[in-house]
Amino acid sequence: MYYFGYCTYLLESELRKYLPEAVAVTKAKAVNRQIQFRAAGERTDRGWCHLADTGTYGKAAQGIVFEVDDAHLKDEFDDFDIVFLTVRGDDGEHYDCFTYVLSRPGIRMRPPRFYWERVPQGLAEQSFPADYQAEVRRTFDEAADCPDFDRPAPAGKPGRSADSR
Repeated sequence: MYYFGYCTYLLESELRKYLPEAVAVTKAKAVNRQIQFRAAGERTDRGWCHLADTGTYGKAAQGIVFEVDDAHLKDEFDDFDIVFLTVRGDDGEHYDCFTYVLSRPGIRMRPPRFYWERVPQGLAEQSFPADYQAEVRRTFDEAADCPDFDRPAPAGKPGRSADSR
């Protein structure tokens, strides 16, 4: 099964917390999609990464296709759904993948610092183009402030609840 990883899942240490068996296949683009930072529905305590597909014509979200265990199709995280999409790999192939998106994307809102910092770190670690890294940064800068930007990262192993992530 293929998984399209974006945002925090581009940082190797973060990816391994959730998908320890993941094997990178290729970098890829999700056409007519955009990485956005949004609140989860009406909850405006923080923002999350979201792979938007509304109002994104002409954009392309960049990420990595990973081969993962089919069991992840049963994953459940608070405020997130699994969706299926086809991405175009940098190797010229197309990949049918699943990924996680917000169930009900709310207003554009920045995530807390501990979460946000994983995004540019992952983009740099995976050597994504500088112009794409700048585009993601602009999207972050344009979002509303996180009310508790400096909140500490949750302690312990991340779980399925939003409070543990």
